[in-house]
Amino acid sequence: MRIGLYGGTFDPIHLGHLIVVEAAINEMNLDRVIILPSSNPPHKKNKVKTKSDIRVEMVAEAIKDNPKIILSTYESSNDIVRYTHETLEYFSKNMNNHDIFYIMGEDSFMTIHTWRNYKAILGYNIIVVARDGIGKDSPLVKYVESIREDNPNIFLINILNINISSTLIRSLTRELKSIKYLVKDEVDYIIKHRNLYE
Repeated sequence: MRIGLYGGTFDPIHLGHLIVVEAAINEMNLDRVIILPSSNPPHKKNKVKTKSDIRVEMVAEAIKDNPKIILSTYESSNDIVRYTHETLEYFSKNMNNHDIFYIMGEDSFMTIHTWRNYKAILGYNIIVVARDGIGKDSPLVKYVESIREDNPNIFLINILNINISSTLIRSLTRELKSIKYLVKDEVDYIIKHRNLYE
């Protein structure tokens, strides 16, 4: 099977995240995508985050109607920092009869040289989701082409330019504005009934 891994804080998970997953499934013929909410992401260690069990609950609700998307608590089961290279190593070892693909956004990929043990990460199959198109002159395309010299398994996919972010949703919620059509209704319900982001 072809398995995608998609990590993030998901605070909260929104339709933009789900569109990324669906695009990766369609474009790369993935059989499953495993979503990995992170309890303590390295680049956000000092930022206030919603408790990981609530973020896990929101992810579970958001994906429950799609059998191709699976929730894993590997990165959220405790408060330790899990680095991406460790996650890739863990799933590659435990699912060694499957092809593993790590899904990441353009912004993350463009700063991957700042990630711990990034050269090990670049040795895996990576799906990069372009935010602003994949014209041959874009900085992303040029960066990917330079890395492909060492690893040909970097795949670029393009999606609709949908400017939905967790930051936007938290801001709208604080302002008591609607977030309908930005998140699944089940996630909206959890946010309202748990008074998140107020």
